[in-house]
Amino acid sequence: MDYFDKAIENSFNKQSDDSPGTICIVGGAQSIVESLRALLEVAGHDVKCVANSKAYEEYLTYHHVDVTLVSCQTKVHCEEVFETTSLLSDSTIITGFTSNPSYEAAIEFIRCGGVDFFNLPDDLDGVCERIQLALAQSRVNQDSIENTNQIVDLCNQLNEERHRIENEKDTLCNDLANSFCDTEKRMKQVAMCAEFKTLINQELDVESMLRTALGYLLTRVGAMNVAVYLRESNSDWGVGAFVNYDRQADHYQTLMNNMMSPVCSAVASEPNLSKYTDGEVFANLYDLDTEDFVGSEVVTFGCFNDNKCMATIVLFKSDTKPFTQDTIETLESLRQIFGQQLGTILRIYNRAESTWPSESIDNDDDWSFGKAA
Repeated sequence: MDYFDKAIENSFNKQSDDSPGTICIVGGAQSIVESLRALLEVAGHDVKCVANSKAYEEYLTYHHVDVTLVSCQTKVHCEEVFETTSLLSDSTIITGFTSNPSYEAAIEFIRCGGVDFFNLPDDLDGVCERIQLALAQSRVNQDSIENTNQIVDLCNQLNEERHRIENEKDTLCNDLANSFCDTEKRMKQVAMCAEFKTLINQELDVESMLRTALGYLLTRVGAMNVAVYLRESNSDWGVGAFVNYDRQADHYQTLMNNMMSPVCSAVASEPNLSKYTDGEVFANLYDLDTEDFVGSEVVTFGCFNDNKCMATIVLFKSDTKPFTQDTIETLESLRQIFGQQLGTILRIYNRAESTWPSESIDNDDDWSFGKAA
């Protein structure tokens, strides 16, 4: 804003400049023109004389003129000079002269834009002083034009900066909005994980934990077919739980048994969740009947605890209600908690089995580890 204020201040505080200027005399009698030229050159001005408006136009096209003195012997001649000046130079001041003046001619000249009108040779004594006043007005005009152009340039720069700042503001607002949405989403995920972990941590047997986990999962992501396979040994798997949403009961049992061996062995060694938007691709991958997965989306993943796959899960439903990205992120979060809790339950169960005392088979009254007090 400093440059803007300075430009406005300059437009009102220009100091007067009395230095000589460039003056062009257009037309007129030879004697009067020579007298004018001599007076003006003695005053230090640079004087150029041209015979007619056409020569004036050629000169003004390539040179700056502060004041133009035009002969007003004919109306057409004056009008052509005014038109040429208005097209080529905004700051040039036009004054007129004639040897037979009239009020009507002077008024008409002023109305056309002239600033002074001389009766020559009678007004020769005052020409230099009045030309100097016209010259000062010309310089004021030139300064005003320059300052106006500078102010316009500054306004354009300010406008460009305003648009740039608005774009940056919009970008920043969008970034903040996206960041807020991401933060809110992460907070919801954290709250969901805490809730899920609290629920399944209360269950200390596998069956109850599976029932609680599947109920929570279906509440969060909606109805679907679910098959949960638990590891029974290093190479054997068994059906731990299932949800039959839209299949015939007998057929669904066969389908789960068919999926168990090929799917579990592959998914157990895959740390990432897999999504199949075309169920037939999934069926072909594991040599299953493609008819069972036509028009379905399938998601498979393993649930790990200490890098060991504790369970494999297969989810599938109609592709008219596909798995969204939010659903996939939810499954990613829940499967880790599910695997850890399953590992915890099995560890507690195995420890209890290995340390719990067996009952006495000798009908000995004292079967405790230590002696009774």
